[in-house]
Amino acid sequence: MTIHDELATTRQAVLALEKTLMALRNRLGPHLDVLRLLDDLDRCSTDLRRLEQQVGAPGRQELVVIPDGDYDHGLWGAGDVDHEGVGAPGRRAP
Repeated sequence: MTIHDELATTRQAVLALEKTLMALRNRLGPHLDVLRLLDDLDRCSTDLRRLEQQVGAPGRQELVVIPDGDYDHGLWGAGDVDHEGVGAPGRRAP
């Protein structure tokens, strides 16, 4: 089972719980415990939505290709190498 399958199963369970809680609210009225459960369910739905956004849609993962060749040495000749913690050329440790 993939993560997307598990998220879809969780989404179905949340929707089924919402349907059941709405039926309870219709039957019992605005009972405090039912309202608290609906509030908890709202937080679960929000957290699940965030998790789904973090994981992303299935099949949309971008492949990053890193070339096997050397980097362009011109990237390191701009004089800002000293500012990156690499050190100055010709300098030795004490």
